Amino acid sequence: MPPNIPTRTALQATKLLLAGAVLLVTAMAFNYLPQPYSTWPTIGSIPVSPELVVPALLGVVVVVEAFVEQFSIASVFLALFGGLTFLLGTASLYMLYAVESGGVFFIGFFTMIAGILLAVGVFLHTIVRTERFKTASKGIINSISN
Repeated sequence: MPPNIPTRTALQATKLLLAGAVLLVTAMAFNYLPQPYSTWPTIGSIPVSPELVVPALLGVVVVVEAFVEQFSIASVFLALFGGLTFLLGTASLYMLYAVESGGVFFIGFFTMIAGILLAVGVFLHTIVRTERFKTASKGIINSISN
């Protein structure tokens, strides 16, 4: 049974907002831009790293949307990559707060890179699904074949 329109629209809007948030948060982290929060946000007494949480949330939303929407090759690929991003994010959070060890924190870097790639994939998938893109691509294919 296909989902109702408000659920699909809410999932798509949430996915796009989180994709934009991933790009914004990682740009702040990589470019040392001033962060909008003076201290780490917390849930109870546990500090939350936006650089790790936002990509993980995007991964969850992408996976949920793949189960709600029609299956296509692109949505399955995005869902698999979203699952990987979620797993990297949760592993990063675990290692950051539960494991007391020194050294370089590479898994957080990989989480942010996976989040960036997933966000770009989300934006490209959204663009490709629009009617304007489909019409333009058909026009280009027709002009090339003639």
